[in-house]
Amino acid sequence: MPRRKAENKTIDVILLESDKHLGEKYEIVKVKPIYARNILFPKQMAVLADLQNRHNFAGKMKAAEEARKKKATNLEDLFMKIQNDEWIKIIRKANKDNTLYAKVDENDIAEKLKEIYGVEIESHLFRLKKKITQIWTFNVPFMYKDIKKELIVHVEAEVDPKAKKEVEMTVEEKKEEVKKTKEEIKAEKEAERAKKKAETIKRLKEKYK
Repeated sequence: MPRRKAENKTIDVILLESDKHLGEKYEIVKVKPIYARNILFPKQMAVLADLQNRHNFAGKMKAAEEARKKKATNLEDLFMKIQNDEWIKIIRKANKDNTLYAKVDENDIAEKLKEIYGVEIESHLFRLKKKITQIWTFNVPFMYKDIKKELIVHVEAEVDPKAKKEVEMTVEEKKEEVKKTKEEIKAEKEAERAKKKAETIKRLKEKYK
């Protein structure tokens, strides 16, 4: 039996719904024929990208392509803003060894970006090899089509409210102490001036008796 030609190992399909592993809706992607026959076509997730279907979905594919271009432009703008801010910060509770009680994953990063910049990003575009478990600064890879970036994520330990209050109290006490010291110095200077003035008046009275 002759070996199959290389060009027959994959086929072009038009996705009818987005899939994080394959691509976005109305995008033409290459897949293995067996996967298309057994999964994509029966579940109506895609259709064969033949001439007829390319014609039928031409308008939707063009609109989807424009949307992808706009999305790419917005992502570039977003990463420019992030670059200016240097990083994003995520605060988590941690033990004394700086191990997080709750791990940080792609969803946490996407939610933080939405919170800071008001932009929704699919979490699967962040390519974490494993969840973040430690207090540290991490470089998180990001990929969308031809866009490849690295996002700096600074994971910081949450300060215990009680301890934070104690620190704030200590700071206030120091401020009061400094203030008190300044007032004491001022009072001492005024007392010294009053003393010198009194001595001067006394000498003048003795002189002109």
